[in-house]
Amino acid sequence: MAPSHQRPPLSRKGLSSKSNPKSLKSGRPPLLSSLSTRAAAPASSNASSSLSSKHTRTLIRSHHTLQKRLARARAEHDTQLIKDLESQLSASGGLATYQLASTIGQSAERGGDSSRVLVRWLGPELSFRKSKSNSAFSPKPKPQPLRILEIGALSTTNALNIPGATVVRRIDLRSSAPGIEEADFMTFPLPNSPDGKGEWQSERGYDVLSLSLVLNYVPDARGRGDMLRRTTLFFSDSDSNSDSSRAGARERMADQHASTTTTVNVKKRKRKEEHEQEHEHGTPDQQKGNNDEPEQPFLLPCLFVVLPAPTLHNSRYLTPDHLTLIMSSLGYINLETKTTSKLHYSLWRYDKDKRTQWIENGGPTTFAKREINPGGGRNNFCIILDDSVVPD
Repeated sequence: MAPSHQRPPLSRKGLSSKSNPKSLKSGRPPLLSSLSTRAAAPASSNASSSLSSKHTRTLIRSHHTLQKRLARARAEHDTQLIKDLESQLSASGGLATYQLASTIGQSAERGGDSSRVLVRWLGPELSFRKSKSNSAFSPKPKPQPLRILEIGALSTTNALNIPGATVVRRIDLRSSAPGIEEADFMTFPLPNSPDGKGEWQSERGYDVLSLSLVLNYVPDARGRGDMLRRTTLFFSDSDSNSDSSRAGARERMADQHASTTTTVNVKKRKRKEEHEQEHEHGTPDQQKGNNDEPEQPFLLPCLFVVLPAPTLHNSRYLTPDHLTLIMSSLGYINLETKTTSKLHYSLWRYDKDKRTQWIENGGPTTFAKREINPGGGRNNFCIILDDSVVPD
């Protein structure tokens, strides 16, 4: 995808009509003409047993390398090199082969289903909804399942499918299975679009957005920044309102812990009594116990991001701290972070008031390509954010 020189305004009102976000498909290699969307889906199950972990990693790395070279060639308007690289991508299988390798690499059998991390981090919200959905005698209305938009979905059978607790909408540039809509997130209808095309299941907006190994597929740094900024426009208004979100979260957490508080406090009282017996003449501080549960963080609405670990831990232009600055400028608050040898996972809650506070406090709203982690052997992964417009 060639660098975008015209960036969409961030106002929720009229964004779809005034902006023309750069389509991700414009930077994609041609798909294999011999593989249709429907025909490609069963191929993954047949090929998964024959593609080794090493081979899938090689396919993915090769595809990313060709994509980077293609992005540079387009930026330099090198017509001949563009044709050569597009031919190489087609010969290697194009997006279809990349999706197959990614699906296998992220399969549960290979231990790569990143959605399991998201489910674990959403535990309080999911437990609350599951418990209420199974209760037939609750005097309060049952909570609605979490509305999740999975961007770049490769499978419909991952850990996000939790009856009574979640409803998942899945999109990708090229649908690899029934149940995955073929759509480009950068041109996907906004929830508040006047024509109503952004509604899903008669409602607008989502509680959770998932970008698992998607940002790294966007071939240019500015496009990655545009994608992160655009995510802020897809959350439910009820969740994006900080006061109502927090009040609702407190109620949910109170209900969630009501059934377990008695057991927890009994155990704590027992430990306290044992402690007091052992230290009968101790100080008041030694005898004082704490029966309060730690306050649960507010989770919704939130964005789940997964990136290859080297993009944050071995890049000249991006570090975890720098990513936090970028996300903070958009109104995101970091809730969870996890890094493995291969991947970096993070969960971010969106709060539009934080964006306003950030600007009022003089926080930066533009982030250019700047070397912040010098050294040999590092990669050039970067995220550029250069639009300071505040979303409504």
